Amino acid sequence: MAAFGIALLSGALFRFWSLASRPGWQYDEGVYNGVAANLLEHGTVNEHITYGAAWAPDLYQPPFYFIVLARWFALTGVGIYHARILGVLCALAALVLLWRLLIRVHDPAVALYAMVPIMLDGWLMYVQRISYMENVLLLLVVAGMLLYQRALDTPSWRRFIVAGVVLGFAGAFKYTGIYVIGAVLLCWLITKRAHLKHLTLLGCALASFSSAILYEVISFDTGGHNWWWQDTLVQVRRVFGIQQSGGTLSSPTAALHLLLAEYDVFAPSFLIAFAALILALRRLWRCYRERDWRPVTGNTLLWSWMASALLIFGFSSLRYPQYFALVLVPMYAWFWTEASRWRVRPRIPATLLAVACVAGVASFCGRIVGYDDNVFADVQHYAATSIPPHAVVIADEAIGDLISQPYCREQKSVACAGVASYAITWDTYLQTTWKLGDPAYRKAVVGAVPLRSWTGFNGTVTVWRIRR
Repeated sequence: MAAFGIALLSGALFRFWSLASRPGWQYDEGVYNGVAANLLEHGTVNEHITYGAAWAPDLYQPPFYFIVLARWFALTGVGIYHARILGVLCALAALVLLWRLLIRVHDPAVALYAMVPIMLDGWLMYVQRISYMENVLLLLVVAGMLLYQRALDTPSWRRFIVAGVVLGFAGAFKYTGIYVIGAVLLCWLITKRAHLKHLTLLGCALASFSSAILYEVISFDTGGHNWWWQDTLVQVRRVFGIQQSGGTLSSPTAALHLLLAEYDVFAPSFLIAFAALILALRRLWRCYRERDWRPVTGNTLLWSWMASALLIFGFSSLRYPQYFALVLVPMYAWFWTEASRWRVRPRIPATLLAVACVAGVASFCGRIVGYDDNVFADVQHYAATSIPPHAVVIADEAIGDLISQPYCREQKSVACAGVASYAITWDTYLQTTWKLGDPAYRKAVVGAVPLRSWTGFNGTVTVWRIRR
C-alpha cells in the first residue's frame, strides 16, 4: 500500500506540474470550456454563437461532461486551468480503481508491478494533463470494469445489475465508451458462465444508456427542432468515414505518420504498446491453433478489454489522439501483468520495469519541460489587445471560442463575406484552415496580409488582415 501511494504521488506530481501553461491549450479545451461556461452562466448547452448564426445546442457529445464541468466551475471558477485540475483528479482516481482491479484479477505484487509503469508512462502523463472528456470517461470505464470483475468473483444479481448500470452510463457519457460492452461480451464468450446474469447486465446497460439519452433529448433538445438526432447523425457519419472532421486520423498509416512526425518524443510509450500488440496476436494465434481460449484464460478480463478496444477503435474512422488512452490503458494493464509472470531470470522483469519508467519520465520531460509554448493563449491575448472588439474574424472554432470578437468558422463563412476584417489560420499535421475553408472563405482571404504568427508543438497560428 505504501509503495503504491509513493508511485501514485509521483504520478500526481508530474501531472500537476506547471499545469496552467504546459502543454499549450489543445483543440477541444476551448470548446468544452465555452460550453460548460454557458451552461453555468446561462443554463444552455452551446458554444460561442458565430456571427450571423442562430442559437443551436451543442449535442455532438452527450451533455453530462458539461454538467459536471459546469458544477466544477461553480466551485473553482471558469477556465481551462480549472478544467485541467478536474481532469487530472479523475485520471488519478481511475488509476486507483485500476490498481484495485488488478489486485482482484491477480494479487497486490502483480498489481504494483503493473501500475508503476502505467502511472509513469510518458503519453498518459501528457494526455491526462489536458482537459479532455476522456479523462472522466476513463474513470467511468475503469469503475465499470472493477464492478464487473467483482460480479464475476462473487456472482449475484445485484452485482451484475450495478455493473451493467455503470457500464451503460459510460457509453451514454460519451458514445466511444460503448466499447466496454464489447469487452463484457468477449469475456462472457470466453468464460461461458453466469449466462442469465450476463443477459441481465446487458439489459441494465441498455436501460441505463437509453435513460441517459432520453434525459438528454428531453432536457436539452429544445426549440422545436430535433437537434440531438441531427448532431448524432453527424457523429455516426464520422465513425463510418462518411464525413470527415478536421482532426480525424483517416487511416492507420496517417496515425503512424503523426506519431513519427509530431509525437516521436513519446516513442517509448508506443514501443510498449507495439510489444503488447505483438504478444496479444501471438496469444490469439495460439487460441486459433488450439481451437480453444485457454491461452488467454489466465487474464481474461484484461484480454477482453484490450481486444475490444483494439477492434472497435481500429475499425472506427475516429482516431483522435486523445482516444489513445482508452486503448493504451487496457493494453498496458494486460502487458505488464503478463510480463510480471514471465518465467525468466528474476532481474529481467525488474530491469524492464525500470527501463520503462525511466523512458516514460524522460519522454514526458522532453515534451512538457522541453517546450514552453501556448499558441492559443498567445493569439487570445493578441486578439484582446490588438484586434478591435467589434471587428469580425474568420477562424477555426478552437480559436473562435477563445476570443471575444464576433467570428465565423472557416467552414461556414458566407455570413462574414464582405464584413470580416481579420482571419486567423491554424495549421497542423492533421488539418489546415486553408483546406477546411469553404469557397466564401477562400475568396475573402485573397491578398490577406499576415500580421503575427506563433508556432508551437500543436501547430502554427497566424493572424491575417483581410483586404476588402
